Amino acid sequence: MIKKFWWIAVFVVGLSLVLLFQYQKYRVAPKADLASLSCIDTSGKTVDLTQLKGKKTLLTFFATWCGDCLLEMKLLNDIKKTSLQDIDVIAISDERMNKICSFMQKKNYPFTFLKLQTAFANIHINAIPVTYLINTKGEVVYSKVGAINWKDPSVVSFTEETLK
Repeated sequence: MIKKFWWIAVFVVGLSLVLLFQYQKYRVAPKADLASLSCIDTSGKTVDLTQLKGKKTLLTFFATWCGDCLLEMKLLNDIKKTSLQDIDVIAISDERMNKICSFMQKKNYPFTFLKLQTAFANIHINAIPVTYLINTKGEVVYSKVGAINWKDPSVVSFTEETLK
């Protein structure tokens, strides 16, 4: 009886560790080290993301095929017409540049689009979209994995307050 209890206990602890690892991997945004991100803009020029100091910035990692990313970008574009106008939006993808440019031209969003020079997995992004809010000091003050509902006034207020 005691041996059976120990096997069950070991199984439960092991399962808990696996679930915790999965949660950390897919629901918690990785630490954003802007200095280590190698990106290029749509004209092929290298972009130094540490130059974001002095600007309120929303940085989002997305893919053109990602349904949640597309919905979030549409809502963000809509809300930028009335709120959050002083916040720069930078959208980063690890897809081919021609795919990013085609998406950018098709959607005509007032965002800066960049190509990450490596795969998302290499910077520990395992789920998209991932959003970071960066204050005027260049510090990441908020991060989230998953789509954000930009139609929700409390989300807009939270963003404005966080980036003050």
